[in-house]
Amino acid sequence: MIIYSIYKKTKEDIISNGRKKYLKWYNKVGYGSGDLAGNIVYAFLSSFLMLYLTNKYYLMICMAYICQQIYSAMLNMGIYYMIYILKNENLYSVFSWAINIPVIIAMCITPMLVEKMNGLYRMNLAGYILGTAGRVGVIFAGYMGSVPLMLAFTAIAALGMAPWQGDMGAVVASCSEYTYLTKRKHIDGTMYSCTSFGTKIGGGIGVALCGWLLEASGFVKESAVQPESCLSMLYVMYLWIPMILSLCITFIMSKMNVEGANQQLKAQIEGH
Repeated sequence: MIIYSIYKKTKEDIISNGRKKYLKWYNKVGYGSGDLAGNIVYAFLSSFLMLYLTNKYYLMICMAYICQQIYSAMLNMGIYYMIYILKNENLYSVFSWAINIPVIIAMCITPMLVEKMNGLYRMNLAGYILGTAGRVGVIFAGYMGSVPLMLAFTAIAALGMAPWQGDMGAVVASCSEYTYLTKRKHIDGTMYSCTSFGTKIGGGIGVALCGWLLEASGFVKESAVQPESCLSMLYVMYLWIPMILSLCITFIMSKMNVEGANQQLKAQIEGH
């Protein structure tokens, strides 16, 4: 393709005033170099995409990141929930502490939990099962109107989900190792950088979704009183959607046993 393109650019004439005018040598080199660069970029991108798209664990990590970012965006809508449902804007900072303190505690004990539970897979799955149960508790407490119970279940949910935030780098490393064991290609650096894809996509979708849902519910900006449809939507956004997303991530975690897959592949390689 490259040779043909250079040949074509060399032989094609530019007709001007009935005379044939050939391209200059530097034009030919420029056209040829451009085609060469385009083919190289295409070859690299296509090969890397094939490596990523054939790694099911990479796709699972991306989906988990997307759900996680949408989850965070919905929790950020808590400020509206505090103002219009709980009638106390100051509670937003209290709920933030109910999330941050358990996360800090969980980060400190994550290495011990990994050893205790014999690997990342069991710990992450158990953590998200606990986190999902916590979000279910937040729903019940929210409809009961009990702020102390909401805080308690919020803390439980954050405690369960925190280990994944602490060990996701290790899971990405295991995912990269899976690619090497199956394709014999080292893409560790690119794998780490490309995992930000899920974060960026999820963050964009989460922010946009929050705006769309508020607008669809009839939210009135800077109004002290919101319509009933908006209040119902705030219940959905702050209580139900985070629980559903947590359940989705739990399902992904149940399938993301990349450590076990790597051990099986290594055993097969050693057996041969």
